[in-house]
Amino acid sequence: MNCQRKAGNKYFRRAAVGVMAAFSILWLAMGQADRNPVYRPDYERIPLEVLFEDIRAAGAFGKEAPERTAADGVDEEGRATSMSEVEGGPQLTESEYKEIFRQTGLGKPAVDYLMAQENYEEEIAGFQEIFFDGYPYTCAKIGLFTYNERLRDAKGKSIKGRWLVDMEPGDVLVSLSTHTMGYRHGHCAMVVSKADRGKEAKTIEATYLGTPTAYRTTGKWRSYPTLIHLRISEEAAASRGYTQAELGQAMADYATANCLGVDYGILPELSGGEGEPLQRTHCSHLIWYIMKQFGYDVDSNGGLVVTPEDVARSNLFEIVQIYGIEPDWQTGLDTKEDEENDEDTSGSFRRYTGRR
Repeated sequence: MNCQRKAGNKYFRRAAVGVMAAFSILWLAMGQADRNPVYRPDYERIPLEVLFEDIRAAGAFGKEAPERTAADGVDEEGRATSMSEVEGGPQLTESEYKEIFRQTGLGKPAVDYLMAQENYEEEIAGFQEIFFDGYPYTCAKIGLFTYNERLRDAKGKSIKGRWLVDMEPGDVLVSLSTHTMGYRHGHCAMVVSKADRGKEAKTIEATYLGTPTAYRTTGKWRSYPTLIHLRISEEAAASRGYTQAELGQAMADYATANCLGVDYGILPELSGGEGEPLQRTHCSHLIWYIMKQFGYDVDSNGGLVVTPEDVARSNLFEIVQIYGIEPDWQTGLDTKEDEENDEDTSGSFRRYTGRR
């Protein structure tokens, strides 16, 4: 009997030590996530006035474009919808787009969009400030082991950041501001409406367990300190016979017609694929499912579960804007080394700047 009691105590002590070790690892993991939550560039901030002046001196940036018409790619108010489609508009070199991206987190689509504004220098400078300095935020517990970061001022009042640039149907938004047990899993959404400057676009999202997919707006996304704004690349769209705008609108229309009111599911990846009705979903699975109907697989690592990070790492996208997240995390490209090697025009560089 004594031997059995001693053996039982021995197993109990081992189990207790194991539980304590597991909780210690969990505690350290959560602490690590809190200590390294939002990225700030550690390289030199270049005054944009100097950058603009240098580019103007090269004769390729900031020149007045001729009066534009609807045929040139402008909206009803005369605003250019894409400077890359406008003859005679400012034309930047690949290295110039790259430098602006490193200084502001703005990819080629966003830069082209802002260059159509009269106050483009002021606007781009504002985004540089966000990129380097970030927003004030707090981290709050929203579940047993889950935490969420949201923007708040010094008094703890909820605030929203600057407007999100150039929202188009079919665009994908990713945030990494939610973490559980040290793992930053984040959130995803698909934009389903075009937004005028300074206005909110409509999104479709899968949010929480017990809540079906529904319309939201980009207003919520301006309350996160981390953001990646993605768009299907011209190359990827053309591979299926679409333009970017055509494919984006088609995906938004499909999502609106087929992906509202779907129950939240923990592992919907185990059922439902191309051509199959959507039964359950979660945020990143929803993006994967919509795009899979058009022949695109944005699960970049091909794992059993698709995560927001998997979606954001897909080379089918180009970056419109990024902040709070290291700009080279998607490709593993060292921006410091790349600064010293401007001859690098690899697919990795093109993927995060939008140049393809």
